[in-house]
Amino acid sequence: MRKLLVLSAAFLLAACSQPQAHEADLHAHVEKQDRCHLCGMVLVRYPGPKGVASLANEQQMKFCSTRDLFEFVLQPDKGRQVVQALVHDMNGNNWEHPNDQFVTAQDAWFVYGSDRPAAMGPALASFSTEASAQAFADEYGGRLFRFDEITLELLNSHKGAHHGGH
Repeated sequence: MRKLLVLSAAFLLAACSQPQAHEADLHAHVEKQDRCHLCGMVLVRYPGPKGVASLANEQQMKFCSTRDLFEFVLQPDKGRQVVQALVHDMNGNNWEHPNDQFVTAQDAWFVYGSDRPAAMGPALASFSTEASAQAFADEYGGRLFRFDEITLELLNSHKGAHHGGH
């Protein structure tokens, strides 16, 4: 657990040292042909929020779900390469086909354990505000989390509902 906290802190420091993405930069992150870095699924074919990780080598990794993004970011050998992580802001966004409205993962509020379907099992719904996340949780269930509260143990606690497997 201590190792995950140290990793999270290192990731946050790396992310904070990078310039924030401009709205124009966020607009082009998910294209029709983009595939998930972990599972190869075409991102736009599945509901729910997606994630994008920018690496130190300027490569971008795209994920069919925020859950897959966290499974990548929380791996010690991979997470330390990440300089910025973006997730869809689902506040007012279409669940079936999210637009290009993103927020940094470190600033987002997450709802985990809702009954909304996502690409890879239980959704990790992402929002720019606590009020939006709470409204979602009130309607669809789940608990609110901040970036540094999400662990592999939490994600694995719902592994039974995870399909496709990695």
